[in-house]
Amino acid sequence: MKPADELTLWLGATRYYMGRMTYAVSSFCELLIEQWPALNEDTRYLIQRDLEREFAKDDEMRQQKSQFLPLGQDCDRAEWERVRRLCQ
Repeated sequence: MKPADELTLWLGATRYYMGRMTYAVSSFCELLIEQWPALNEDTRYLIQRDLEREFAKDDEMRQQKSQFLPLGQDCDRAEWERVRRLCQ
């Protein structure tokens, strides 16, 4: 897969699944974790950047007791935490 195609696919899908509240978040995160080592550096960097931004927003919204949570419910956020650990 060409780097530009990889970036389009993985970054687009990551942005799509962030904030979803469905069992599909778990499936997507599992696949992303599995494929992480094979992703090019630019793709990993942009996913990490977006994920950190969403965690910051999610933390703020949770403090405000908002109904909207950028990373979904607790179970969804836990899946994104698994992805986040790859980036550290």
